[in-house]
Amino acid sequence: MISIYLSPSNPRWTPKTEADLKAAITGGLIEEKHYFDAKEMLATKGDNKELARDLASFAIDGGTMIVGLAEDKQNSTFSRAR
Repeated sequence: MISIYLSPSNPRWTPKTEADLKAAITGGLIEEKHYFDAKEMLATKGDNKELARDLASFAIDGGTMIVGLAEDKQNSTFSRAR
């Protein structure tokens, strides 16, 4: 497993490779926050307002959105979307 260290110079986890993402999924380290959002798929035309809100939330502090992660809200876990 790949270690993910947070420090003053690296205050947020941002995946650099697919291996980073897989390790975070396996380790249960992914959590949606104001600077991180995961989407199973891109929004449909009717959902554009929600996508715009999500992206706008990154305007001040920056952020990361990963498309292709399915969220199990009941268990607070993520997996790769199929």
